[in-house]
Amino acid sequence: YTNSEMVRKILRCLPKSWMPKVTAIEEAKDLNTLPLEELLGSLMTHEMTIKNHEDDEEKDKKKKKLIAFKSSTTDSSEEDSDDEMALITRRFKKYLAKKKFGNKHFKKTFPSKTETNKEEIICFECNKPGHYKSECPRLKKAKDTIKKKKAMLATWSDSDESSSDEEENQKVAQLELMAMNDSDEDEDENEVSELLELLEKFSLENASLKKTIKALNRENASLKHELECLSNKSLDDKTIYLEKENETLKIEIDALKKTFSKFSNSSEKLDKLLGLQRCVFNKAGLGYDEMNNVKHFQKYLEKKDNKKTSSSIACTYCNKYGHTTQNCYHKRHDMHKRNL
Repeated sequence: YTNSEMVRKILRCLPKSWMPKVTAIEEAKDLNTLPLEELLGSLMTHEMTIKNHEDDEEKDKKKKKLIAFKSSTTDSSEEDSDDEMALITRRFKKYLAKKKFGNKHFKKTFPSKTETNKEEIICFECNKPGHYKSECPRLKKAKDTIKKKKAMLATWSDSDESSSDEEENQKVAQLELMAMNDSDEDEDENEVSELLELLEKFSLENASLKKTIKALNRENASLKHELECLSNKSLDDKTIYLEKENETLKIEIDALKKTFSKFSNSSEKLDKLLGLQRCVFNKAGLGYDEMNNVKHFQKYLEKKDNKKTSSSIACTYCNKYGHTTQNCYHKRHDMHKRNL
């Protein structure tokens, strides 16, 4: 949008109460060359002046209303004082009558106001016992409202006749509101009854929810107890199973120890038996004398080359003749024992 289009749109959007200002701007300035900032500044200043005027008018209205209420309160206080004076005079007259005609017959036929029971008195205005019509609170309230209305009407009639149509409409609305106080009270009572019904409904819902919460808490506690019992039961079962397994393993260990001890005893016995054996060439015994340097075998044919005989071969391990250390039986036996 261009500047002139924006200016025209803003002027068209203004309410009817701003029409005099719009016409003044259109006649005084050229809308094609009028800048947007200048237009907004003039409108803001106009709005500020209107607000100031409205604030001043509201202050004047408040002052007038206070004066009217003061006059109504003074009138009501004067009437209350007049009523009190009338009551005092009536009581004083009755007191004088009692003094003048103070016989018993008079007291029986004409009982005083103090002797009469106030519960027997019935008001002719509200038909309720306990007070007279002159002391009825409903009648006093109606009188006060009438006086206030009269005072307000008097102040509004004395106000400036050059006020705008909006002020007159506001006064009429205020009068209508004062006249519709009773209907508003009925509506308030209906709203209060509806609110009370809602309150009862929500209180019942709240009570039911509290009951459900209590039931859920109990259920939660019971479930927790069951879970604890199940966990304890599972742990007890595990401990029993492990104890049984431990006992079986102990029995197996004892059996293995016994078998191992048997094997160890048998190996020791075998070693003893092997140790008790004699060598093949060991022929020492009863009626046997060992002869050294005796040829066990006689060769009938001697070799041409004179070599040493086998009897001259001696074992370095057992210090015996006839075999070498490689073929020594004692050495093999000892090696076998060491390996075991």
